Amino acid sequence: MFHELDEERAILQHLKIAGIDYGKSIALATGIDLQRVIALLEKMENEGLIERVQGDAIKRSRAKFKLSKEVHKHHLYYRLTRKGKLMLRENRSL
Repeated sequence: MFHELDEERAILQHLKIAGIDYGKSIALATGIDLQRVIALLEKMENEGLIERVQGDAIKRSRAKFKLSKEVHKHHLYYRLTRKGKLMLRENRSL
């Protein structure tokens, strides 16, 4: 079981690698329970560490783990904000 700060860091690290991703995929990649991931995504969005991705389609160049060149969004996608990237880079406590 992860500590909350470890869970947040795992999600940020995943989004750094993935570029853009959605809750269920993040849960599968990190091993964190889906309901917990959803709660943390909401918390981290409120803190300005991540943001929702706007638009109807996601290109693979932006979402590294997508298999097709472009997919229509059926989920709520997230990406790191500048603040989230800085937090990872500085390796500070969240």
